[in-house]
Amino acid sequence: MILAIETSAEPASVALLTSSGEILSKSFPNHNKVNTLLADQLADLLDQHDIQTILVGAGPGSYSGARVGLATAEAIALVHNAEVILIPSIKGVEDNARILIGDARQGTYFLQHPSDNTPKVMTKDELIPYLQRITEENTFMTFEDVQKLKALPLDLSKIVVTPSTAAQLIALWNDLTHVKKNLLRTNEQKIIYLKPPNITQPKNPFA
Repeated sequence: MILAIETSAEPASVALLTSSGEILSKSFPNHNKVNTLLADQLADLLDQHDIQTILVGAGPGSYSGARVGLATAEAIALVHNAEVILIPSIKGVEDNARILIGDARQGTYFLQHPSDNTPKVMTKDELIPYLQRITEENTFMTFEDVQKLKALPLDLSKIVVTPSTAAQLIALWNDLTHVKKNLLRTNEQKIIYLKPPNITQPKNPFA
């Protein structure tokens, strides 16, 4: 069976693909007690289930939340002798045709195209010329409160707040070919961090 954990987004979520093909999922607030809430949600899902694969949303988003998710997945993997696979959280959005944008803190912002595994981090001054070249409506989505982007020259009403979900990570995994699944397995298991040099450049199985 397949377990998925997404704790980089708001709300956080967990999901389990059972042997019958049913996806059981739960969502919960992603805040400073996410580790306790995650343990509570997993207790019910893991009861009497044998896990072979654990999918984890790698961000970008809440870095501390994603680390909690990965650490929890690794602990469960030890018990179940399961594999842990990190997937960029943008792939956990059901309709991910839009560009993901977010606040990277300290005056910087990040952009991530659906075809990319890692985000690009820019200052406001670097980002504005790029934004001015994009004219399509509803181009952007975000995982967070759009008010965090109010300093940018964007129509906030057209930025769609769209969470990444554990259930969608499972749906994505099931749609991947065997070759692309193996490519994900070979990627370095690191959370996406928005400050260099800690942004990894994994191979892209989604290209």
